[in-house]
Amino acid sequence: MFAALSLAPVAGAEAYALRTVRAGDSIGAIAERYGVTVEAILNANELATTVIRPGDVLKVPYVEAVGGPAELGAKIPPGFVWYTMRQGETLSAVASRFGISITALVGANPDISSLDRLPTGFELLIPPSAGLVVRLAGESDVLALLEEHDISPAEFARANGLRSPFDITPDMLVFLPGVQPTEALARLQKVREAENRFVWPLHGRLTSYYGPRNLGMGTSSFHRGIDIAAPTGTPVVAARSGTVTYAGWSTQGYGNLVRIRHADDSETWYAHFSSVSVSVGQYVSQGSVIGRVGSTGLSTGPHLHFELHERGRAIDPLHVLR
Repeated sequence: MFAALSLAPVAGAEAYALRTVRAGDSIGAIAERYGVTVEAILNANELATTVIRPGDVLKVPYVEAVGGPAELGAKIPPGFVWYTMRQGETLSAVASRFGISITALVGANPDISSLDRLPTGFELLIPPSAGLVVRLAGESDVLALLEEHDISPAEFARANGLRSPFDITPDMLVFLPGVQPTEALARLQKVREAENRFVWPLHGRLTSYYGPRNLGMGTSSFHRGIDIAAPTGTPVVAARSGTVTYAGWSTQGYGNLVRIRHADDSETWYAHFSSVSVSVGQYVSQGSVIGRVGSTGLSTGPHLHFELHERGRAIDPLHVLR
């Protein structure tokens, strides 16, 4: 259990936290955790020995206060800059421009609404390194964050240009170095799938469209999908997340076939694979590799035959692919 004491605007006062001793704690371990000396803790608590017991409450000093909370003018953490998105620019392009990863960019802007559809003129925070930016509601948030993400007070203070971990103001933006924006990435992935319900499983040359045709070879006179030509072995990805319901050889001319059922009971079919990379019952994410282009089954050359089924019947995939 921790509690933070507000800094009084009096020179020479100390900034410190209150730590309730737990089983297994020692003065040395607490001093190391907070980056202070054993003597500093002994002096702050007027202790003659290092003997402590569970339930004891210790003052853990940090630095001398030099005027109270940090100035209100510090709106963003040090090393960060604002960037305004240009017309047609994507997050990937911005990340590449500044030599950082998409994950780092999301960590600095965890509240963005989309990975793909941010408008021209949208302002992004560009971080100096990977981590997570959060807005503090109050001083008590600091200790909880440090404990949750195993960040030392000294590291936190350095990353945010603070003399003390408690030299903060309400609604202040702070940087947690090295922390992954896990929740933001998961949310944005769901948004991406809603925005791009079905993505292209393969980029190549369209050689056959949905609708009537007559190829012979014992094939149907109605083509239930589209054909995309590509070299043998080219990776094919899932057009949408879902569960694999079929993965193997088909006796209906599809050759090596993969079928994926999605959350709304629609299905995507991927045929003529040279090799299959998934198995029945496996959950696959949108964009993950499920097999490789081939020419198995009734096929005139290496290509992907792709079908989209809704309400039990095949529809034209070109109406929904993005």
